[in-house]
Amino acid sequence: MTGECRKDGAPRIESALKHFLHGDECCFECRLLSSILGLIVKRGADAFGVKEEDIREQMHDQYWFRGLISVLRGIGFFGVNRPFIPGAPFQVVWNITKRCNLKCKHCYEYAGEKSSEMKPSEGLRVIDTLADAGVTSLAFSGGEPSIHPTIIEYISRSHENGMYTAMATNGYIFSDMDACSKFVDAGLQFVQISIDSIRPEVHDRFRGVDGSWERACEAVKNFSEYDILVEVATTVTSENCMHLSGMGEFFHDLGADWFMLYNFIPAGRGNENQELDISPGERYRVLCDAHHSNLQEKIQILSTAPQFAPIAAGLSHDKKIIPTHFYNPEYTEETLQLAEFIGGCGAGRFYISIEPDGDIYPCVFFPHREDMRVGNILEDSFEDLWKTNKVLKTLRDRDELTGHCGSCESRYICGGCRARALSYLGDIRSPDPGCVNNMREWCRICGEKETGGV
Repeated sequence: MTGECRKDGAPRIESALKHFLHGDECCFECRLLSSILGLIVKRGADAFGVKEEDIREQMHDQYWFRGLISVLRGIGFFGVNRPFIPGAPFQVVWNITKRCNLKCKHCYEYAGEKSSEMKPSEGLRVIDTLADAGVTSLAFSGGEPSIHPTIIEYISRSHENGMYTAMATNGYIFSDMDACSKFVDAGLQFVQISIDSIRPEVHDRFRGVDGSWERACEAVKNFSEYDILVEVATTVTSENCMHLSGMGEFFHDLGADWFMLYNFIPAGRGNENQELDISPGERYRVLCDAHHSNLQEKIQILSTAPQFAPIAAGLSHDKKIIPTHFYNPEYTEETLQLAEFIGGCGAGRFYISIEPDGDIYPCVFFPHREDMRVGNILEDSFEDLWKTNKVLKTLRDRDELTGHCGSCESRYICGGCRARALSYLGDIRSPDPGCVNNMREWCRICGEKETGGV
């Protein structure tokens, strides 16, 4: 599947797909590969109970097409593994700055501290590198990315390169409709806005700036006027977990399309505020409630907590909905096994993060330990790192997990949050203490907190 077409010089997979969809000219090997792809599409349509024409139509979407190429390249590079590894990250989250206009208690990036940032020319080169590697989506984060002086140029470059372009923001500057327009016109297609409560005082206290709740809500309303996907993100903590009920409906009424429940991770400033974390039992209740809300179909509720998948699978009856970090796919009995290939923690497998200075980590929530640093995008070959880095290889192998996570029957659709395991227990292979099956680890951590051991 790898290599180039001898007729048009394009990557073989891309030429084969274009021949399959449009009948474009290509060499014999690519035509043969195109025929194989046709069989795969037909069998996939039969398995999912959809029309082959519908799948063909979906493949005309440039981002779907880009993702499919990554899937096929992944099969060529890594084989058909459980869990699956694409040929390039489906999403790269790039923390372009540590500058911020809020002072959030949980900030994994310790935003507000001075740090080295790339020159604009270096940043543009990074975007080109990611596009050339086959990355499907590039998400700008921080700090607060909207206050970075080159953000508009970065968004435009990402969009021009054919990547689905997203941004995670606190929404503060987007209470101004003109600011929203500027970002959308540059090519922004997805915006995630952080709102941590339907109670203004709870949000403002958590985010450290009075009035930030009102401005974030206004940002959701403003962006909903445009043809982009709007997601509200809430970090679930001890300060808001008891009044999450009704938040999804509230955000839906503001104009949001999705509602993301973020795991609290004790990284960065969050490491100094571990009392914000919730117990495994509380997390289980939150995710059960989220699943039941999803069945009402008012707003898509997702979560970065991998436990959402096995919890939903156990609660599903008429509908087999097994959530992932990106969406909530519904399975038939015939396709249920596919959940084990795409589900679970995606750190270093479906996504990866880049720091303001170019350092690469498997996930934005990973502590910035040298042994967890994958490399630097300005200094190393991104594609080589993706294929050969030892940390990434460990994260992709669920047989490396220890404790209950290693023996759990749900390890392929869940696998636990590797950032939480690393932050609390010091090893990416350790059990995730956020799961009810790992109560022993959680109780030990709580005991060490009380005695000053953590």
